[in-house]
Amino acid sequence: MAIGLYGGSFDPIHFGHLITTQAVLEKRKLDKIIFMPSYISPLKQDSEVVKDCHRIEMVRLAISQFPQFVVSDLEINKNNVSYTFDTLIELRKQYSDIELIIGLDNLMVFEKWRNPDEIFQMCKVIVMKRHSDNLETGRNKYFEKAIFAETPNIEISSTEIRNRVKNNLPIDFLVPKSVSEYISQNGLYK
Repeated sequence: MAIGLYGGSFDPIHFGHLITTQAVLEKRKLDKIIFMPSYISPLKQDSEVVKDCHRIEMVRLAISQFPQFVVSDLEINKNNVSYTFDTLIELRKQYSDIELIIGLDNLMVFEKWRNPDEIFQMCKVIVMKRHSDNLETGRNKYFEKAIFAETPNIEISSTEIRNRVKNNLPIDFLVPKSVSEYISQNGLYK
């Protein structure tokens, strides 16, 4: 079974996450993609995110109609900084064919990740690439090892969504309806 691992803070999850991962699922012929909300992202330790229970529930709601998408609370349950290397060690106990799905921005800072060379030995690293991405900018040794997958160019950001909610602006076309309702019902991002 070939699985994709897609991590992030998902604060909140939005259509950009869903559309691009669906493209990777199809192009890479994966059996499923595991959405892995991080407890604390190593490169964003100063960021404030909503409670873990809310982020994981929003992911559950967003992917509930897609049987090839699943959510894992593995990193959340660790209650510590979420290192992909450690997560891969755990997942490899269950799966032998793992593809780590990251954005080009993550590839450009991959040397800052914990044990980056070992990550490439443990799994294939799939980089979501848009037509507008310049592959010459921020190039490092990991560019030669990564596999690039063309994905749609979806300009939606979780920061923008949080700001819209804070300013009482609609987010209906940015997140699934179930996520929008959950944010409203729980008073998130106010």
